[in-house]
Amino acid sequence: MEAGIENFAGVIIENKEGEVLLVRKVEQYAYAIPWCRVTPGISLQQCLADRVMNLTGLSIQPVFLGPSEYIDEGNHFISFDHTARIDSSEHHYIREGLDYLWAGVNELFTVPLVALTRQILERHFLKHGIEPELSSEPKDFSS
Repeated sequence: MEAGIENFAGVIIENKEGEVLLVRKVEQYAYAIPWCRVTPGISLQQCLADRVMNLTGLSIQPVFLGPSEYIDEGNHFISFDHTARIDSSEHHYIREGLDYLWAGVNELFTVPLVALTRQILERHFLKHGIEPELSSEPKDFSS
């Protein structure tokens, strides 16, 4: 992949228990928040709402939080971060090839996360005065 700047929008989806929905392709190790590439002519909120519906079956109304930036080995990512709340604490949608996980704030950092997702979540929770207990042993997600 040629080095450059990638722009996308991500959304932290929280349920009524304060858990965050994470998604990963089954062949990948790390989880991420749902995201979409910025597409000319489509608002970030519509891009995210459509992508989340496609990935999870959930209908959301994303609220803009602010930008994040992550630079790693010649890659430069800019994320336009959003949040959304849903009333349900359950998720029954199944899409072949995807794995879903609801994680509480203290579980989030024991789960293998994409580096930018980790950064976005840490900033989001610290901004709200929530400091996760980082002493937990990482969970085994290798199977």
